Amino acid sequence: MKIISGSYWNQGKRSGNQDSLMIEQVYTRKGRVLLTAVSDGIGGLAEGETASGFILEKLLQNFYEQILPLTGRGKGKKVLERSLMRCLFDTNQMLKKYAENKKIALGATVSVLLIFRKNFVAVHLGDSRIYQIYGNHKIEQITRDHSAGKNLLTKCIGSFPYQSPQIIRGRIRGREGFLLCSDGFYHYLNKEVLAELLHPKEISCEEQIEKRLKELAEYGLKKGEQDNMSALYVRCGRQKG
Repeated sequence: MKIISGSYWNQGKRSGNQDSLMIEQVYTRKGRVLLTAVSDGIGGLAEGETASGFILEKLLQNFYEQILPLTGRGKGKKVLERSLMRCLFDTNQMLKKYAENKKIALGATVSVLLIFRKNFVAVHLGDSRIYQIYGNHKIEQITRDHSAGKNLLTKCIGSFPYQSPQIIRGRIRGREGFLLCSDGFYHYLNKEVLAELLHPKEISCEEQIEKRLKELAEYGLKKGEQDNMSALYVRCGRQKG
């Protein structure tokens, strides 16, 4: 299975950027394994960039120490899911301890997508999103927004009691795309626009992905978006042509 990916990252009108992104792809004897994630530090709390960066740092460490060995031994979705869940639980505990020592509160959203052997597992907390885009222009938001109105999260990772994430498991059956993005990226975009510009059959290289993500972000900026804007797009399937 061919996998190509690209990203976009912009602080928008903010003085700093509390979003963090990660794309890591390794070719193993069992095929390609890709881990990608978006994390958005919670505005109004301290050190949002510390929280989001630390979460992705721990996910990357878990990818090499746990995920790759497990996929190499042919383990399935449930085993890999448990590894990701343990990683997020441990990360939450470490962030709680860090916050207690500094007498602050901090946190971040996290949306993770793992792809291996035409399977995917997504793990999600917060109001960042993962969309799945199919070859027939169908698009589906596969994550739920853990929020109660604008700027009020009901689930996140950080200096709070651990909350169980949403888990999504699936099978990649053709040429498909996945968009992971922070709330600043999607606020002014509808599904039809996303499906049209990120149609997996029309994308054949990383430069094309990054150009289209930039076009989508610039539309949001023109509409008045103030927040940090981050997005990752992964296209799976046969190479075009």
